[in-house]
Formats: sequence, structure tokens, C-alpha cells
Amino acid sequence: MISFFRRHRSREDFASEIEAHLDLEVDRLVADGWSRDRARQEALRAFGNVALARERFYEKSRWVWLEQAAQDLRYAWRTLRQSPSFFATTVLTLMVGIGVTTVAFTVFNAYVLRPYAVRTPSSLYQISWRSPTSGGVGFRWRDYLELNDRRDLFDDVVAETSRFVSSDGQPLAAVLVSGNYFEALGPRILLGRAFTAADDDAVVVISHQAWRRQFASAPDVIGKEIALNGRHFTIVGVLRPEFTGLGGFPQDLWVPLSVYAPIADPDLIGPQQARTLELVARIREGVSPDQVKARLSSFIQHAVEAPTGEQPQAFIEPATRNSLSLQMLAVLSPVFAAFVLVLVTACANVSNVMLARGVSRQREIAMRLSLGASRGRVVRQLFTEGLLISLFAGLGAVAFASVALRAMVAAFFGTLPPAVAGILRLVPLDLDYRVFVFTMTASMTATVMFALIPALQASRLSLIDNVRGTGASMRHGSKLRHALVIGQVAVSLILVTLAVTLARNGAAVGSIDLGYQSAGVISINVRGNQDDLIRHLVPVLAADPRVAEVAATGGNPLFIRTRSVAAAPGEGSPARPVRYTFVAPEYFSILRVPIVQGRGFRTDEARLAASVAIVSSATAKTYWPGVDPIGKTIRIERAEGRPVDELPGYTQLTVIGTAPDVVSGLVVDGADPGHIYLPITADDPHATAALVRGRTPRDLDPQTLQTIFGRVAKDPQVFEALPLDEMRDLQIYPLRAASWVGFLLGALALGLSVSGLYGVLIYTVNQRTREIGIRVALGATGTAVVRLIVSQSARLAAIGAGIGLVAAGGSLKALSSVVQLQTISLLDATAFAAGVVLVVGAAALAAYQPARRATRIDPSQALRADV
Repeated sequence: MISFFRRHRSREDFASEIEAHLDLEVDRLVADGWSRDRARQEALRAFGNVALARERFYEKSRWVWLEQAAQDLRYAWRTLRQSPSFFATTVLTLMVGIGVTTVAFTVFNAYVLRPYAVRTPSSLYQISWRSPTSGGVGFRWRDYLELNDRRDLFDDVVAETSRFVSSDGQPLAAVLVSGNYFEALGPRILLGRAFTAADDDAVVVISHQAWRRQFASAPDVIGKEIALNGRHFTIVGVLRPEFTGLGGFPQDLWVPLSVYAPIADPDLIGPQQARTLELVARIREGVSPDQVKARLSSFIQHAVEAPTGEQPQAFIEPATRNSLSLQMLAVLSPVFAAFVLVLVTACANVSNVMLARGVSRQREIAMRLSLGASRGRVVRQLFTEGLLISLFAGLGAVAFASVALRAMVAAFFGTLPPAVAGILRLVPLDLDYRVFVFTMTASMTATVMFALIPALQASRLSLIDNVRGTGASMRHGSKLRHALVIGQVAVSLILVTLAVTLARNGAAVGSIDLGYQSAGVISINVRGNQDDLIRHLVPVLAADPRVAEVAATGGNPLFIRTRSVAAAPGEGSPARPVRYTFVAPEYFSILRVPIVQGRGFRTDEARLAASVAIVSSATAKTYWPGVDPIGKTIRIERAEGRPVDELPGYTQLTVIGTAPDVVSGLVVDGADPGHIYLPITADDPHATAALVRGRTPRDLDPQTLQTIFGRVAKDPQVFEALPLDEMRDLQIYPLRAASWVGFLLGALALGLSVSGLYGVLIYTVNQRTREIGIRVALGATGTAVVRLIVSQSARLAAIGAGIGLVAAGGSLKALSSVVQLQTISLLDATAFAAGVVLVVGAAALAAYQPARRATRIDPSQALRADV
């Protein structure tokens, strides 16, 4: 009757079926001579009360799956406790695979998925403008006041502008904001309070990161003073860690714009207001962004300065730094793929171990099958063991990711150029609920990847084979184990090849000759739109006894501020784009760039902005191949498609000298294919930057430069000073960091592959003990036995390496079609060869111990072995 109950899960089906069976039973008894009443009583006694039987069964079936699950968990825990080495190995292996994937997801979560920690972030939009050839996000204080009164469109409008300020010699990322900033956004406060529009005192709210870094998380920080560019402000609040500002760059503190304005440069709220404010609005409910865009047309017309003849239009976009798009996912997919490959390798490793363990447990499984357990029941039991392993691995992965992230952040800031490390900020890389859910989901997915196939493999074979421990089970398990090892070797080769490629390209870029001596030279740029400060800074630097040389420029090398102009040699030749830079006469001497032919600029030529030029060697060879370029003329034309002249006032230039080819933009692009230098002085409007060299390397330290900058500007942090050597290192850093990450992932994958191959070979030796003993008894030498084991290792490694080479070549070829840089080649034959050598060498190392073990087999014991 129980088997009948199990076939019918619906209460309604139960009732109708049992009634039908009762009637049949009554008819049978009546046919045997029973009276109908007595037959009815007997049938009820046999079947029991219909309602009671039905309810009792369903009450039991409601909990039976929980009871079985609990039994499976208890048995799995008891079984794993009896095999501590197996348990520890599988948990640690999976923990590393899931942990590195969790690290990648945590960074992705912090910068992409984590929502703004403000009230109703979906209603926040940034206001900007666009025209056919230009656009921007900068507005004036009066524009903010006008929009903040538009209650027909907005609930609130906030204004902000970011800059670095100096506090006791340390740079801090500050945001100057309108007084309603915190009331409108509503970020949560950890300590103290936020300032409001009614605050007219020198108050400041600091971030959680600044509180920890500057004040060591002191609970009594509220009421303390902090000096910003020489003026003291009182700390009134500390924000919770989840809010770091509206932009992608985390900020240190927030200052009322109206309070900071008197010491700001340029004027923010006075008569000559600069367009430096970014406006973020909270759109009223019921108003769409398109309606806002249409109604702001007249405002944009008088608020911005578009090029002549162009009609600027308002542009409204969500004020979110984390716009998840298909393009972003496409860019990040190779990074995630590398981390996922490590997880797949770890799962394959654990699958190999579980396959071997499943074969060793065949007699146990056979006993369970012979006692009536179904194949599904056995699979569920084995799968539960995998689930328990993945649960412990997932919890360990969370701890692993936490430690790894702290180490990663410390290594990141420790390897950055010092001048950059002092001003760079990262968003908090916290392990929030999204990270935990991802880790647990990855653990469950990994369970399916590594536990289901071994469970199905161990339970699908005949009972006789399982009892004997021989037959097809071993053959099928062996094929699957070999396939998993081949996959591991292929993944290892892909990651190792990628790491070697990145490392070689990083070394190649680092060895590029810039064409000048960057050591000891400091680049000075102006943050924002205050380029006219250079005319005041250069004389102050030149008068300082610690300064050996200083030169004004229109853009310093490695900072990509040089632009292109359409130029041609003489008359009749077609104009082509070529880079140009305005430089002072001292430019070439400060960089130790020799004049190859002709001469350099004279002071009077720079003062009068004479139409003379120094060209690079590449330009001279292109324009006048085999001819002396000195005295030749260059025709300047309007660049194709440009509505304005790049060099107004310059129509023809006379070449007075040539200089070597140098790297002026990205280091990975190599030397410029052409360059034109034009003379200026510090008073020229084109002077937007400066180069300075101290008398000794220690003369112009950051504190000294801040003191000098303070003589020129009320806000010394308006100047950005960065040594050219550090700028070079900063450009190369992404390649180096990528190679470090690639090396780590490749080493992990290679280690997992080696351990997987080692495990397969050890298992093979154990399973082939009788065969090897017979070979030795028949006269096989130790060399022959070693060759037998090594050949298996070589075959698996060769197949995996071949698949890996094809996959790596295809992936890097596809990537090289997207990344097109002159000095970088992703298809590096040396890197592929090095990857193959490393992987094959690791495979040979994995085969060494099993091969030695095989040579020590005693034939007499092997022939008696029960295998």
C-alpha cells in the first residue's frame, strides 16, 4: 500500500484511487462468499480509514525529504571527518578558486553594482550641454541659483566642484558644495551632523576613509579643527563608509562653497565667476528627463559659451558613476574570464579527486545498492558530500577574499609612484551582501561542476562491477579523469601565456628610450582652467635659489596635452596632421634634448612669437627626404573638419632647427611620428604648463614646492607637480599590474594542474600495481617502468598544451584586433614558447614522484595485491 501511496501525490488522487480500490476489494470478498457489510469492514481494516491513511501519509511525506537530507548531511559529515586529508585538500583547493573569483567580483561590485548611498538615487540627474563640436558640465554660481529656483522641474539642485587642498603638507581631495548638498542627497552620517544652507561658519564634513587615515578613527573627532590651505575649519560630521561622493573618485571632505570661496582661486561666487561648478538635480516626480531637456533650452542658451554659430542643447543624464552597459561588460569580460578559469581549474582538480575517491568507494556503493538504495539516492548522498565541501569552501573563500583584498590594496599603493599614491583614492572594497550572495552562488555552482559528474559516474555502473571493483567503472572514470587533467593543462597554458605576454610587453615598454633625460625633471600643470597662473609661477621658480632650470610649455611630455595641426612642406603638397607644442627656449636644455641641425629658439623669437619652428627628425625626413630642412617653410592649414584654426596667426613657419624624435604622449605609442615646436615665453597665452629641474634631486621636494606654489596662488593645490620619471612609471603601471595579476592567476592554475596530474598518476600507479608487478617480474627494467608512467604524463600534457595553444592564440588574436598599440604585440611567439616550456616542465615534475614510486613496486607483493 505504501508503494501505491508513493505513486499518487495529490490528495484528490489519493481519495478517488483508494475508494476505487476499496470497492474492488469488497467485490472480491463478496465473490468469495463474504457478506457485503463484512467485506466492507474487512477492506476498511486492511486499508485503514481512508482520511486517516491519507493524512498520515502526507504528514510523513511532508518531512521525509528533510529527514533524508539531514541523514545525508550527517553521513557526509561523518564520512568527511574520517578522511581529513581529502576534506582539507578539496576545501582548500575550492577555497582558492572561489576566493580569487570573489576578489574580482568585489572590485566589480564596488565600482559598478553598488548603488549610491543617497536618498532615491534614481531621480538624480547631471545637467550638461552639447553642441555639434563642443560641450561641457561647467556652470557658474549664478546658474546654480537660477536652476535651484525652478521648482516646476526640480525638487533640489546641488552644485559641487572638486579640487585638492593642502592640510599640514598632505593633499586632501575636497568637494566644495552648495549649502543644501546634504539635505538634498541625504547620505547617512556616522558621527556628528551635516552642515546645512544656514551654516555660515568654517565647518567641514569628512569621509569615513579620511577619518580613519587622518584621525585614526578617533571617536572625539567632532569639534576638532583641520587646516585647509592655511585656514582652519571645524569638523562637524563624519559620513558612513558607503558614501564617498557623487563621482567615481572618492573624496576626503566636503566644504561649504560659500565659506571656502574667499580663499578659492578663481573667484567662485564673486563678479567674475568661473564655469567650474557641476550641477546635479533631483527631478520632480511626474517630470521626465526629456521634459527637463526641452524646458532648459533657453537657460542653456545664455548660461554657456558655445562656438559661434552653434546652438547648444541641454543634456540630462543619470548622475551615476556606475552605468552597467554591454560595452563595459565586454571590456571587463577578459578579466572575469581569467578569474573564472582559475575557478574552473580548481573544480576540475576536485572532480579528479572525487572521481578517484568514488572508485575507491565502489564496494561501499555496491553494498548500498544491494540493500535496495536507488541510484538517485546514492547520487544524492555523494552530491551532498560535495555540497558540504563547497559550503566550507565558500565560507573560507569569504575570509580569503577579505585578506587578499587588504593585501592587494597595500601592494597597490606600495607599488604606485609616490607622488600618485599620495593623491589616489579607492572606493571601499567591502564584502557586502551582494558579495556574500555571489560567493555562495559560486559555491553552489561549483558543486554542480565538481561533484555531480563524479557522483553520476560512481553510481551508474552494474552491481557486479561495483562489488568486484573492476570492469567498465574504472575505464570510464579513467577517461573522465584524463579529460579533466587535459582541461586543466589547457587553462594553465592560456593563463601562463597571457602572464608571460604581459610581462614581456611591460618590460619592452619600460625599456623604451624617451629621447630625453626625465630624471630630476618635475612637470607642473594647473588643475582646472587657471592656465594663466603659469605666467606668475615661472618667474617665482626662476628666482628661487633651489631651482636650476625652468621652462614654460604649452603641454609637458607624457601628459598628452599636445595637439595636432594640418601642415605641409611649402606649396602644393597636401597637408597632413602633425603634433605641435609651444615651448620656451629653455625647453630643450632642461630635457637634455640636443639640436641635431640648425639652432634653438632665441629669447627675442619667443617674446615676439616669431613664425619659426624646430621640427623633429621624423618630420624633417617626411617633408624633405634627403634634403637639409633648415630654412624650409611649413604651411599651416585648417585641419579637415575643424571649424576653427588650431594656430590662429600662424600661416607659414620657417624651420630653424631639428631635434631628435621623442615620446611626448603615451609611452606605449613610442616616439612621435612627427612634431613641430613653436617658441613662447611664460607670458604667452599658450603657456599652460612648466618644467623645472632642481639643483640637486632633493631640493624640490613636495613640501618645498607647496611653499613656492603658495607664493603664487591662495590655493597651492591648484598646481599639480609630478616628476617625469614617476609619470613614466605611472603609464607603465597598468601593464605591470596586469602582468602581476596574470602571473598570480597563471601560477595558481598551473599549481592546480600539476596537483591534478600528480593525483591522476599516483592513482594510476596504485590501480596498475598488479600490471606493473607482472612487467617487472617478466624482466621490465626501472627505465621501462618510468617510461610507461612519464609517457602517460606527456600524452596528457601534450593534448592539453595543444588545446591551450589554439585557445590562447585565438583569444589573443581577437584581443590584438581591439588593442592596437605600436610597441605592444599580444601575439608573442616567445611568450607562447615560454608558456609551453613552463607547462610541460611542470607536467614532467608532476610525473617524477609517481614514476619513482612505480619503480619500487615489489613483484611478489604486487601479484598478491587485492586490486
